[in-house]
Amino acid sequence: MKHKRAVVFVGLLLLTGLVWGLVMYYCIPEWWFGAYPAIPASFVAICLVEHLLLVADNQQEKKWMHTLMVQRLIRWGILLLTLVLIIVLAAPPRLALLLSFMGFFILYSLLSVLSLNKR
Repeated sequence: MKHKRAVVFVGLLLLTGLVWGLVMYYCIPEWWFGAYPAIPASFVAICLVEHLLLVADNQQEKKWMHTLMVQRLIRWGILLLTLVLIIVLAAPPRLALLLSFMGFFILYSLLSVLSLNKR
């Protein structure tokens, strides 16, 4: 079940990233920035890391809180590193970066909340 959920998460994140990237590239070209693929890639990386930690921690219920804290640290570390690198190296349009990043963050958060019932 956990593997199917990870596949669905990654698939939705990649599909959303592709669709939003094409919309920006073709319909709103002034919003397109070359570092955009790093945003969906960072959320896919977070999804995969969290999946690996959950699968590894499946038999150790008492260490569940420790795993959650490690996941949060990894999640925020990846996100902050991605944001800093995009801002420093690509200097994207602010509105495009804000909408892209926050859109993916909201999508990822919704998927995480919806999956809480399945654990």
